Amino acid sequence: MRILDRQRYWAFLKAYFTCYISFVGLWVVLDAFSNVDEFTKRTVGFGQLITEMGKYYLVRQSEYFDRLGGVISMMAAIFTVTWMQRANEQLAMLAAGVSTHRMIRPVIVSSILVSFLSIANQEVIIPRYAEQLQRSHADDGTSEVDVKTTPSDGRGLIYAGRLADRKHQTILERFNVTVPFQIYGTIRDIDGRQATYIPRDHPTSPLKEGWLIRAARISPPLSDEELAKPDSIVEKVTDLKGFPPPVGDPAKLSGDLVLFVHTPLSFDAMIRKSSWYQYGSMRDLIGGLIDPSTGQKNGDIEVAIHSRFMRPFLALTLMFMSLPLVLGGYGRNMFINLGFALGNSALFYGFGIVCQFLASDAVLSPALAAWLPLFVFGLLATHRWGQIRT
Repeated sequence: MRILDRQRYWAFLKAYFTCYISFVGLWVVLDAFSNVDEFTKRTVGFGQLITEMGKYYLVRQSEYFDRLGGVISMMAAIFTVTWMQRANEQLAMLAAGVSTHRMIRPVIVSSILVSFLSIANQEVIIPRYAEQLQRSHADDGTSEVDVKTTPSDGRGLIYAGRLADRKHQTILERFNVTVPFQIYGTIRDIDGRQATYIPRDHPTSPLKEGWLIRAARISPPLSDEELAKPDSIVEKVTDLKGFPPPVGDPAKLSGDLVLFVHTPLSFDAMIRKSSWYQYGSMRDLIGGLIDPSTGQKNGDIEVAIHSRFMRPFLALTLMFMSLPLVLGGYGRNMFINLGFALGNSALFYGFGIVCQFLASDAVLSPALAAWLPLFVFGLLATHRWGQIRT
């Protein structure tokens, strides 16, 4: 590695951290002051407030890097080249016989490395903290949340609830299961005042992987013989030994029918938000295409999968499209060149957002929505790159 290369790498690193800290720092300050009342709802004292705010924004650095990594990489490349021009280093290297493509090679390599870091962040770090990233400012991870989705499992059963207790993996107040007519010959509704999810690895429960529904009723009712069939998805529970205790006052749930519904639909699937796929790994997205319990349109997941594949290429396309505006503008002011590059970025990302919106409304196919920005701006980047003066 030559001295000039090390200088370019160091300049890119300084520019990237400066831009990142400026953008993210400004957003954190504004967001923290706007939501300080929300943080105080779950903290006691100034010390705990600062600690919880620090944890909240520290976890979200992975999300900020994912959202801003591409545009900040482009800005760092532009600033690196701009500073090189401002110090007349470019003219000196051109006079020494060093081509423009050679002198900006470290900038290109640095941008590629940032793209690889973005992929690792999306596939490893964000899925690990997906649940925390979807929390609101006032959410400490144990409070009760509303159930906003009505997912179904692979057999067509539709589940619904009102309020969820995450600590005990229990749906409170009301839990409903709609059984399609193909299973019992007619549509049946199972209602309960409380339902607890029993995972497959529960240590004491005699029945596992399903929902234990307390204070339940079936309409129209099923006979004891139908409930006792070996292949029945609904089973009557007469002995609650080994099952988790109820949440709240047991007297309000005693003396009524207790049922167990066998299903792979978990508690997390019941409280999952509609934007869950934005925080999942590629494996999670592919699994979501074949899992009906996700409660998400396959079109949205397909767009996310294609966009995930295309993101590093689109980030490099943006850089190859923007750098020539700075490198080729010898006759213009460098700040004007920088302004053109930033306007170019706004057009690039705006076009991508429009394509994804059209794909979500089924106007464009998911594959076309992800590839179209590369087709359009890739041709423009190739044309501009060929016009760089060497």
